[in-house]
Amino acid sequence: MSSADALARGSDLTSLRRRNLALVAQTLLHRGDTARAEIARVTGLSATSVTKITAQMMQARLLMERSAVSGGEMGRPRVPVALDTSHYRFVGLHIGLRWTTGGLLDLAGNVVAERVISHRRISQKAILGEARELYDELQTVAGGAGRILGTGVSTGGRVDPDSGVVLDHPLLGWTGVRLGAELGPRSHPVFVDSSVRALALAESYLGVAQGASSAVFLFIGNVVGAGLLVDGRLRRGRDAAAGTIDHLPVGGGAAGSPCRCGRTDCLAVLASDVAVLGRARDAGLVPPQSSFEWLVKRSRSGSEDAAELLRQRARYAGAAAGILLDLLDPDVLVLGGGLLQTPEHLDALVASAAERLSRPEAADRIMPTGLGKGTLVRGSASLPMHAFFSDPVAMLSTPIDTQAF
Repeated sequence: MSSADALARGSDLTSLRRRNLALVAQTLLHRGDTARAEIARVTGLSATSVTKITAQMMQARLLMERSAVSGGEMGRPRVPVALDTSHYRFVGLHIGLRWTTGGLLDLAGNVVAERVISHRRISQKAILGEARELYDELQTVAGGAGRILGTGVSTGGRVDPDSGVVLDHPLLGWTGVRLGAELGPRSHPVFVDSSVRALALAESYLGVAQGASSAVFLFIGNVVGAGLLVDGRLRRGRDAAAGTIDHLPVGGGAAGSPCRCGRTDCLAVLASDVAVLGRARDAGLVPPQSSFEWLVKRSRSGSEDAAELLRQRARYAGAAAGILLDLLDPDVLVLGGGLLQTPEHLDALVASAAERLSRPEAADRIMPTGLGKGTLVRGSASLPMHAFFSDPVAMLSTPIDTQAF
Protein backbone atom coordinates (compact mmCIF):
# COMPACT_ATOMS: atom_id res chain seq x y z
CA MET A 1 0.00 0.00 0.00
CA SER A 2 1.42 3.40 -0.96
CA SER A 3 1.78 6.17 1.61
CA ALA A 4 -0.97 8.11 -0.18
CA ASP A 5 -3.31 5.12 0.03
CA ALA A 6 -2.51 4.65 3.70
CA LEU A 7 -3.20 8.34 4.37
CA ALA A 8 -6.52 8.16 2.55
CA ARG A 9 -7.52 5.01 4.42
CA GLY A 10 -6.64 6.66 7.72
CA SER A 11 -8.72 9.69 6.82
CA ASP A 12 -11.68 7.47 5.88
CA LEU A 13 -11.44 5.62 9.20
CA THR A 14 -11.32 8.88 11.13
CA SER A 15 -14.41 10.15 9.29
CA LEU A 16 -16.21 6.89 9.99
CA ARG A 17 -15.37 7.06 13.70
CA ARG A 18 -16.58 10.64 13.89
CA ARG A 19 -19.83 9.66 12.17
CA ASN A 20 -20.27 6.80 14.63
CA LEU A 21 -19.81 9.15 17.58
CA ALA A 22 -22.37 11.53 16.05
CA LEU A 23 -24.76 8.62 15.64
CA VAL A 24 -24.47 7.76 19.33
CA ALA A 25 -25.02 11.40 20.31
CA GLN A 26 -28.09 11.67 18.06
CA THR A 27 -29.53 8.47 19.53
CA LEU A 28 -29.21 9.84 23.06
CA LEU A 29 -30.76 13.15 22.02
CA HIS A 30 -33.84 11.47 20.58
CA ARG A 31 -34.21 8.59 23.06
CA GLY A 32 -32.95 10.03 26.34
CA ASP A 33 -31.53 7.62 28.93
CA THR A 34 -30.45 4.50 27.03
CA ALA A 35 -28.42 1.43 27.92
CA ARG A 36 -25.30 0.79 25.86
CA ALA A 37 -26.71 -2.49 24.57
CA GLU A 38 -29.78 -0.65 23.32
CA ILE A 39 -27.61 1.99 21.62
CA ALA A 40 -25.77 -0.80 19.84
CA ARG A 41 -29.05 -2.35 18.71
CA VAL A 42 -30.50 0.95 17.45
CA THR A 43 -27.36 2.19 15.69
CA GLY A 44 -26.09 -1.14 14.34
CA LEU A 45 -22.69 -0.54 15.97
CA SER A 46 -20.92 -3.31 17.82
CA ALA A 47 -21.20 -3.41 21.61
CA THR A 48 -17.42 -2.94 21.82
CA SER A 49 -17.55 0.20 19.65
CA VAL A 50 -20.37 1.68 21.71
CA THR A 51 -18.47 1.02 24.94
CA LYS A 52 -15.36 2.76 23.60
CA ILE A 53 -17.30 5.69 22.11
CA THR A 54 -19.28 6.32 25.30
CA ALA A 55 -16.06 6.20 27.34
CA GLN A 56 -14.57 8.97 25.20
CA MET A 57 -17.80 10.98 25.40
CA MET A 58 -17.82 10.73 29.19
CA GLN A 59 -14.25 11.94 29.31
CA ALA A 60 -15.20 14.92 27.13
CA ARG A 61 -18.18 15.74 29.42
CA LEU A 62 -20.71 14.97 26.70
CA LEU A 63 -22.25 11.99 28.45
CA MET A 64 -23.04 10.78 31.96
CA GLU A 65 -24.09 7.49 33.52
CA ARG A 66 -27.43 7.14 35.25
CA SER A 67 -28.33 4.84 38.14
CA ALA A 68 -28.31 1.15 37.31
CA VAL A 69 -31.63 -0.46 36.56
CA SER A 70 -32.59 -4.09 37.00
CA GLY A 71 -31.98 -6.40 34.08
CA GLY A 72 -34.73 -8.77 35.16
CA GLU A 73 -34.62 -11.93 37.27
CA MET A 74 -31.63 -13.45 35.47
CA GLY A 75 -30.10 -10.41 33.79
CA ARG A 76 -27.32 -8.18 35.02
CA PRO A 77 -28.21 -4.61 36.04
CA ARG A 78 -27.99 -2.16 33.14
CA VAL A 79 -26.40 1.27 33.47
CA PRO A 80 -28.14 3.74 31.15
CA VAL A 81 -26.20 6.69 29.76
CA ALA A 82 -27.52 10.13 28.82
CA LEU A 83 -26.27 13.40 27.42
CA ASP A 84 -24.48 15.45 30.07
CA THR A 85 -26.70 18.53 30.46
CA SER A 86 -24.59 20.14 33.19
CA HIS A 87 -21.59 21.46 31.30
CA TYR A 88 -21.77 22.65 27.68
CA ARG A 89 -24.20 25.23 26.33
CA PHE A 90 -25.52 26.51 23.00
CA VAL A 91 -26.31 30.24 22.76
CA GLY A 92 -29.37 31.43 20.84
CA LEU A 93 -30.04 35.07 19.92
CA HIS A 94 -33.13 36.22 18.04
CA ILE A 95 -33.38 39.81 16.82
CA GLY A 96 -37.00 40.80 16.35
CA LEU A 97 -38.90 43.95 15.49
CA ARG A 98 -39.58 44.99 19.07
CA TRP A 99 -37.08 43.07 21.17
CA THR A 100 -34.06 40.78 21.17
CA THR A 101 -34.42 37.41 22.85
CA GLY A 102 -31.42 35.40 23.97
CA GLY A 103 -30.81 32.28 25.97
CA LEU A 104 -28.90 29.07 26.57
CA LEU A 105 -29.68 25.46 25.70
CA ASP A 106 -28.07 22.42 27.23
CA LEU A 107 -27.01 19.43 25.10
CA ALA A 108 -30.51 17.92 25.28
CA GLY A 109 -32.15 21.11 23.99
CA ASN A 110 -33.56 22.30 27.31
CA VAL A 111 -33.73 26.06 27.86
CA VAL A 112 -31.60 26.80 30.91
CA ALA A 113 -31.60 30.62 30.65
CA GLU A 114 -33.62 33.20 28.75
CA ARG A 115 -33.44 36.99 28.58
CA VAL A 116 -35.58 39.48 26.64
CA ILE A 117 -34.46 43.05 25.88
CA SER A 118 -36.93 45.59 24.49
CA HIS A 119 -35.30 47.80 21.88
CA ARG A 120 -34.53 51.15 23.49
CA ARG A 121 -33.82 52.64 20.07
CA ILE A 122 -34.56 51.13 16.67
CA SER A 123 -31.35 52.10 14.90
CA GLN A 124 -29.20 49.30 13.52
CA LYS A 125 -26.27 50.34 15.70
CA ALA A 126 -28.37 50.33 18.88
CA ILE A 127 -29.98 46.94 18.20
CA LEU A 128 -26.66 45.28 17.38
CA GLY A 129 -25.10 46.83 20.48
CA GLU A 130 -27.89 45.34 22.60
CA ALA A 131 -27.29 41.94 21.01
CA ARG A 132 -23.59 42.07 21.90
CA GLU A 133 -24.39 43.07 25.48
CA LEU A 134 -26.89 40.25 25.80
CA TYR A 135 -24.41 37.76 24.37
CA ASP A 136 -21.75 38.81 26.91
CA GLU A 137 -24.28 38.38 29.72
CA LEU A 138 -25.21 34.90 28.50
CA GLN A 139 -21.58 33.89 28.24
CA THR A 140 -21.16 34.78 31.90
CA VAL A 141 -24.30 32.83 32.85
CA ALA A 142 -22.96 29.83 30.90
CA GLY A 143 -19.79 29.82 32.99
CA GLY A 144 -17.42 31.35 30.45
CA ALA A 145 -16.51 31.03 26.80
CA GLY A 146 -15.08 27.53 27.29
CA ARG A 147 -18.53 26.19 28.13
CA ILE A 148 -20.13 27.43 24.90
CA LEU A 149 -20.07 25.12 21.88
CA GLY A 150 -21.55 27.60 19.43
CA THR A 151 -23.91 30.53 18.96
CA GLY A 152 -26.89 30.84 16.65
CA VAL A 153 -28.28 34.22 15.59
CA SER A 154 -31.54 34.55 13.71
CA THR A 155 -33.73 37.36 12.45
CA GLY A 156 -36.49 37.96 9.93
CA GLY A 157 -36.15 38.75 6.26
CA ARG A 158 -33.78 37.14 3.78
CA VAL A 159 -30.57 35.90 5.36
CA ASP A 160 -27.57 34.22 3.73
CA PRO A 161 -26.32 31.62 6.23
CA ASP A 162 -23.05 31.03 4.35
CA SER A 163 -21.88 34.64 4.68
CA GLY A 164 -23.83 35.50 7.84
CA VAL A 165 -25.35 38.52 6.08
CA VAL A 166 -28.89 39.84 6.43
CA LEU A 167 -29.57 40.57 2.77
CA ASP A 168 -32.93 42.27 3.27
CA HIS A 169 -35.07 42.83 6.35
CA PRO A 170 -37.78 45.32 5.34
CA LEU A 171 -39.33 45.75 8.80
CA LEU A 172 -36.00 46.66 10.42
CA GLY A 173 -34.81 48.47 7.31
CA TRP A 174 -31.63 46.35 7.16
CA THR A 175 -29.81 45.63 3.92
CA GLY A 176 -26.45 43.89 3.67
CA VAL A 177 -25.89 43.73 7.45
CA ARG A 178 -23.01 41.37 8.35
CA LEU A 179 -24.79 40.00 11.40
CA GLY A 180 -22.27 37.28 12.23
CA ALA A 181 -19.33 39.67 12.11
CA GLU A 182 -21.20 42.30 14.13
CA LEU A 183 -21.15 40.05 17.20
CA GLY A 184 -17.40 40.39 17.20
CA PRO A 185 -14.69 37.69 17.30
CA ARG A 186 -15.65 34.64 19.35
CA SER A 187 -13.78 31.55 20.49
CA HIS A 188 -16.46 29.30 19.02
CA PRO A 189 -18.42 29.21 15.75
CA VAL A 190 -21.29 31.64 15.12
CA PHE A 191 -24.12 30.55 12.81
CA VAL A 192 -26.62 32.94 11.22
CA ASP A 193 -29.89 32.20 9.44
CA SER A 194 -33.45 33.42 9.04
CA SER A 195 -35.80 33.04 12.00
CA VAL A 196 -38.16 30.80 10.08
CA ARG A 197 -35.49 28.36 8.88
CA ALA A 198 -34.01 28.23 12.38
CA LEU A 199 -37.41 27.42 13.87
CA ALA A 200 -38.00 24.75 11.23
CA LEU A 201 -34.67 23.16 12.16
CA ALA A 202 -35.58 23.27 15.86
CA GLU A 203 -38.88 21.53 15.13
CA SER A 204 -36.99 18.69 13.45
CA TYR A 205 -34.79 18.22 16.53
CA LEU A 206 -37.02 19.18 19.45
CA GLY A 207 -40.59 19.67 18.21
CA VAL A 208 -43.38 17.87 16.43
CA ALA A 209 -41.36 17.27 13.25
CA GLN A 210 -38.93 14.86 14.95
CA GLY A 211 -38.49 11.82 12.76
CA ALA A 212 -40.21 13.43 9.76
CA SER A 213 -38.34 13.18 6.47
CA SER A 214 -40.27 16.16 5.10
CA ALA A 215 -41.93 19.03 6.96
CA VAL A 216 -43.06 22.60 6.44
CA PHE A 217 -42.86 25.20 9.20
CA LEU A 218 -45.36 27.98 8.46
CA PHE A 219 -44.59 31.11 10.44
CA ILE A 220 -46.98 34.03 10.50
CA GLY A 221 -46.05 36.80 12.90
CA ASN A 222 -44.62 40.26 12.22
CA VAL A 223 -43.00 38.53 9.23
CA VAL A 224 -44.29 35.56 7.26
CA GLY A 225 -42.26 32.70 5.87
CA ALA A 226 -41.94 28.95 5.50
CA GLY A 227 -39.12 26.66 6.54
CA LEU A 228 -38.87 23.66 4.21
CA LEU A 229 -37.44 20.33 5.31
CA VAL A 230 -37.10 18.06 2.26
CA ASP A 231 -35.65 14.54 2.50
CA GLY A 232 -34.29 15.38 5.93
CA ARG A 233 -32.48 18.53 4.78
CA LEU A 234 -33.39 22.16 5.34
CA ARG A 235 -33.69 23.92 1.99
CA ARG A 236 -32.04 27.32 1.63
CA GLY A 237 -32.31 27.89 -2.12
CA ARG A 238 -29.78 29.40 -4.52
CA ASP A 239 -30.37 32.95 -3.28
CA ALA A 240 -31.08 31.95 0.35
CA ALA A 241 -34.72 32.67 -0.47
CA ALA A 242 -36.36 29.25 -0.13
CA GLY A 243 -39.61 29.59 1.82
CA THR A 244 -40.30 33.21 0.83
CA ILE A 245 -44.09 33.36 0.81
CA ASP A 246 -44.76 37.07 1.40
CA HIS A 247 -46.46 37.40 -1.99
CA LEU A 248 -48.42 34.15 -1.96
CA PRO A 249 -51.89 35.14 -3.25
CA VAL A 250 -54.44 34.08 -0.64
CA GLY A 251 -56.99 36.88 -0.70
CA GLY A 252 -59.58 35.37 -2.99
CA GLY A 253 -60.72 38.83 -4.03
CA ALA A 254 -59.98 40.51 -0.69
CA ALA A 255 -58.18 43.82 -0.78
CA GLY A 256 -55.68 44.62 1.93
CA SER A 257 -53.25 47.51 2.07
CA PRO A 258 -51.07 47.65 -1.04
CA CYS A 259 -48.05 45.38 -0.88
CA ARG A 260 -44.58 46.45 -2.01
CA CYS A 261 -45.28 44.51 -5.19
CA GLY A 262 -48.43 46.55 -5.87
CA ARG A 263 -50.96 43.76 -5.25
CA THR A 264 -53.41 43.69 -2.37
CA ASP A 265 -53.96 39.94 -1.94
CA CYS A 266 -50.50 38.91 -0.73
CA LEU A 267 -50.16 36.80 2.42
CA ALA A 268 -47.95 39.37 4.16
CA VAL A 269 -50.41 42.28 3.77
CA LEU A 270 -53.41 40.17 4.73
CA ALA A 271 -52.16 37.90 7.51
CA SER A 272 -49.02 39.25 9.22
CA ASP A 273 -49.33 40.62 12.76
CA VAL A 274 -48.29 44.05 11.50
CA ALA A 275 -50.93 44.09 8.77
CA VAL A 276 -53.77 42.82 10.98
CA LEU A 277 -52.90 45.28 13.74
CA GLY A 278 -52.85 48.09 11.17
CA ARG A 279 -56.36 47.22 10.02
CA ALA A 280 -57.55 47.10 13.63
CA ARG A 281 -56.13 50.57 14.27
CA ASP A 282 -57.68 51.95 11.09
CA ALA A 283 -61.07 50.55 12.15
CA GLY A 284 -60.77 52.09 15.61
CA LEU A 285 -60.81 48.69 17.32
CA VAL A 286 -57.61 49.46 19.26
CA PRO A 287 -55.72 52.67 20.13
CA PRO A 288 -53.12 53.99 17.64
CA GLN A 289 -50.07 52.88 19.68
CA SER A 290 -51.45 49.54 20.81
CA SER A 291 -49.77 46.16 20.35
CA PHE A 292 -50.98 42.98 18.70
CA GLU A 293 -51.53 41.53 22.15
CA TRP A 294 -53.97 44.38 22.81
CA LEU A 295 -56.00 43.31 19.77
CA VAL A 296 -56.11 39.72 21.01
CA LYS A 297 -57.30 40.89 24.42
CA ARG A 298 -59.95 43.07 22.78
CA SER A 299 -61.27 40.11 20.77
CA ARG A 300 -61.62 38.05 23.95
CA SER A 301 -63.36 40.80 25.89
CA GLY A 302 -66.42 40.74 23.66
CA SER A 303 -65.52 42.64 20.48
CA GLU A 304 -66.91 40.53 17.64
CA ASP A 305 -65.29 42.83 15.07
CA ALA A 306 -61.86 42.20 16.60
CA ALA A 307 -62.56 38.47 16.80
CA GLU A 308 -63.66 38.36 13.16
CA LEU A 309 -60.50 40.19 12.09
CA LEU A 310 -58.38 37.49 13.74
CA ARG A 311 -60.62 34.71 12.47
CA GLN A 312 -60.23 36.00 8.91
CA ARG A 313 -56.46 36.15 9.40
CA ALA A 314 -56.61 32.46 10.36
CA ARG A 315 -58.50 31.72 7.14
CA TYR A 316 -55.83 33.47 5.06
CA ALA A 317 -53.16 31.46 6.89
CA GLY A 318 -55.17 28.31 6.18
CA ALA A 319 -55.24 29.12 2.48
CA ALA A 320 -51.43 29.41 2.55
CA ALA A 321 -51.17 26.12 4.45
CA GLY A 322 -53.36 24.41 1.86
CA ILE A 323 -51.20 25.63 -1.00
CA LEU A 324 -48.02 24.43 0.73
CA LEU A 325 -49.52 21.04 1.59
CA ASP A 326 -50.56 20.50 -2.02
CA LEU A 327 -47.24 21.73 -3.40
CA LEU A 328 -44.85 19.81 -1.12
CA ASP A 329 -46.96 16.98 0.38
CA PRO A 330 -44.95 16.99 3.65
CA ASP A 331 -45.33 14.57 6.55
CA VAL A 332 -46.41 17.47 8.76
CA LEU A 333 -47.06 21.22 8.49
CA VAL A 334 -46.17 23.03 11.70
CA LEU A 335 -47.64 26.41 12.68
CA GLY A 336 -45.72 29.11 14.53
CA GLY A 337 -45.78 32.81 15.29
CA GLY A 338 -48.61 35.13 16.27
CA LEU A 339 -51.11 32.63 14.91
CA LEU A 340 -50.75 30.64 18.11
CA GLN A 341 -51.77 33.59 20.28
CA THR A 342 -55.33 32.85 19.13
CA PRO A 343 -55.75 29.06 19.31
CA GLU A 344 -59.50 29.57 19.32
CA HIS A 345 -59.27 30.28 15.57
CA LEU A 346 -57.18 27.25 14.58
CA ASP A 347 -60.29 25.33 13.56
CA ALA A 348 -61.04 28.08 11.04
CA LEU A 349 -57.47 27.79 9.75
CA VAL A 350 -57.70 24.03 9.26
CA ALA A 351 -61.11 24.33 7.58
CA SER A 352 -59.76 26.97 5.20
CA ALA A 353 -56.80 24.72 4.33
CA ALA A 354 -59.13 21.79 3.62
CA GLU A 355 -61.22 23.95 1.28
CA ARG A 356 -58.09 24.89 -0.69
CA LEU A 357 -56.59 21.38 -0.82
CA SER A 358 -57.06 18.90 -3.64
CA ARG A 359 -57.03 16.23 -0.86
CA PRO A 360 -58.91 17.81 2.07
CA GLU A 361 -57.80 15.05 4.46
CA ALA A 362 -54.22 16.37 4.22
CA ALA A 363 -55.33 19.25 6.48
CA ASP A 364 -55.14 16.74 9.34
CA ARG A 365 -51.33 17.06 9.14
CA ILE A 366 -51.48 20.67 10.39
CA MET A 367 -50.40 21.08 14.01
CA PRO A 368 -49.04 23.82 16.26
CA THR A 369 -45.37 24.05 17.18
CA GLY A 370 -44.08 21.62 19.76
CA LEU A 371 -41.16 23.77 20.91
CA GLY A 372 -42.99 25.15 23.94
CA LYS A 373 -41.57 27.80 26.22
CA GLY A 374 -38.40 29.42 24.92
CA THR A 375 -39.33 28.90 21.27
CA LEU A 376 -37.17 31.73 19.93
CA VAL A 377 -34.15 30.63 21.95
CA ARG A 378 -34.57 27.05 20.78
CA GLY A 379 -34.93 28.21 17.19
CA SER A 380 -31.74 30.27 17.15
CA ALA A 381 -29.72 27.81 19.22
CA SER A 382 -30.76 24.95 16.93
CA LEU A 383 -28.22 26.29 14.39
CA PRO A 384 -25.14 25.37 16.47
CA MET A 385 -27.01 22.39 17.90
CA HIS A 386 -27.45 20.99 14.38
CA ALA A 387 -23.76 21.50 13.65
CA PHE A 388 -22.81 19.75 16.89
CA PHE A 389 -24.97 16.67 16.38
CA SER A 390 -23.77 16.41 12.80
CA ASP A 391 -20.14 16.20 13.98
CA PRO A 392 -19.51 16.66 17.73
CA VAL A 393 -15.75 16.28 17.34
CA ALA A 394 -15.54 19.36 15.11
CA MET A 395 -17.27 21.55 17.72
CA LEU A 396 -15.12 20.68 20.73
CA SER A 397 -12.12 22.78 21.70
CA THR A 398 -10.70 19.78 23.60
CA PRO A 399 -10.07 17.02 21.05
CA ILE A 400 -11.54 13.54 21.30
CA ASP A 401 -9.20 10.64 20.58
CA THR A 402 -11.03 8.96 17.70
CA GLN A 403 -8.22 6.39 17.52
CA ALA A 404 -9.50 5.02 20.82
CA PHE A 405 -12.58 3.61 19.13
